[in-house]
Amino acid sequence: MTSTRSPRTPVVAHRDRATLHQLAERLPQAVIITAERGLDGTGTAEYLAKLTPSEVLRLQPLEAKTTITTEQVRTMIAMLRTHATVRRVIIINPADQMSEAAQNALLKSLEEPNANTHFLLVTENEQQLLATIRSRCQVLTLHRTSQAQDETLLDSTSLTASEHRQILFLAAGRPLLIRQLARTPKLLAEYQAIAADAKCILTAPGSYEALRTLPPYFTNRTKALQLIDILLTMVAFQIKTQPSPAHQPLLDRIITAETRLRHNGNVRLALINIVV
Repeated sequence: MTSTRSPRTPVVAHRDRATLHQLAERLPQAVIITAERGLDGTGTAEYLAKLTPSEVLRLQPLEAKTTITTEQVRTMIAMLRTHATVRRVIIINPADQMSEAAQNALLKSLEEPNANTHFLLVTENEQQLLATIRSRCQVLTLHRTSQAQDETLLDSTSLTASEHRQILFLAAGRPLLIRQLARTPKLLAEYQAIAADAKCILTAPGSYEALRTLPPYFTNRTKALQLIDILLTMVAFQIKTQPSPAHQPLLDRIITAETRLRHNGNVRLALINIVV
């Protein structure tokens, strides 16, 4: 479908605005937009796709599926062989959910692109993409927003002072997550509960109390990653305010657990290795 309305400007860090403007002025043939969870990678892709009248094609996992299949990529490639009267932009999101075979199927289109055709690959981690894919794309890495930007996002909310502080701490620099927590009391309550578990783990790692917090996360990878995200935030704060030699080994264990979870490793083992 050809876009006719001006796209919403994404919420990005001030330091990323100049790069975003340059890409908007002259969109490369292929761009990887790397945005950790809570950053506006999707909004950035939509913005770049719609600034100029374009036919925008979107590739994402089918309902109830976790991967983008080879068949989906081949169907998209077949569509690109048809005549287009305007620029075509293909948004693949999340691009790291393409199977290896799907990525290889995409590779030929990146190597021999059609005229006036552009690919935007949105991912939380570009290293999940094949090196051959990465080598043919320009990379836009979105950074976290500043505290001043975060404060502005909460200016018009009716949060309590305590909720305000908690959101700025738990979601620091991640505007989409800040908005979600501010607008969804149930989600904020979930994050507050996870933060309590994280505090218990950091207060007495290896203790029975720390181990007892983990079982509810064993069967929920998303929730486990939320716990790890909050642990990383808390440890980074401790390193900044109360540096200790004990922090680095703990930080290393948490990062290792996160890497394993994002590579579909065993959730139970990954979490237990943090506290023992």
